[in-house]
Amino acid sequence: MGKFIVLLTLAIATVATLAKPTSMKELTFLTRDGCVNTPDMVNNLDDALKSLGLPTDYAYIDIGTLPKRDARTGYPTPTVLYNGKDIFGMPAPKPPFDVPS
Repeated sequence: MGKFIVLLTLAIATVATLAKPTSMKELTFLTRDGCVNTPDMVNNLDDALKSLGLPTDYAYIDIGTLPKRDARTGYPTPTVLYNGKDIFGMPAPKPPFDVPS
């Protein structure tokens, strides 16, 4: 059983390495003008992606430039979305969208 777990772990690691994305287009960084936490969050996100050998070409969006009906305007900033979902599990905002913090 121990050998099976080791082999399975190696197989998953190999597949993950082969399937490493060449782009982070599914990743979106949301911020707003004056968000004091943005610089630290961007640095941490970039460091994390680089340490995993992933590109840092994610979308960087100022929510102030989005249409008022865009659900992303309801997220607090900074927020990181992957495939449109908050990476920490925060539910998507529902209208009416509050002013982000």
